[in-house]
Amino acid sequence: MNRHTYSLVAAIALALTAAWSLSSCSSSSNPTNSGGPPPPPNAISIAGFAFNPASLTVKAGSKVTWTNNDNTTHTVTSDDGTFTSSGNLASGAVYQFAFSSAGTFHYHCTIHPTMTGTITVTP
Repeated sequence: MNRHTYSLVAAIALALTAAWSLSSCSSSSNPTNSGGPPPPPNAISIAGFAFNPASLTVKAGSKVTWTNNDNTTHTVTSDDGTFTSSGNLASGAVYQFAFSSAGTFHYHCTIHPTMTGTITVTP
């Protein structure tokens, strides 16, 4: 090979390396970008027979949104009766509750009582 061929091969290799480096920085390779809308603030996912996060702290007046991402039905029911999802939440269903006063509110799924969570409301 002559010097011109070596230069051409080196330039192509450099261009491919740069293209690969730039493609690895794109948002399409970012595992946290699901392509859908971002979750609402104060969101709790029901998945894997658990409330995620299991504990959440919000300010009084905040709305909490539970979304059932499991393939089975669940409920969101406070231990003291302060709030409850109206009936069973099928897969994909959403329940929201606005917490107007400060306190600690424990809740569970009435169908699967080992599923528990806590909402702490600050003034």
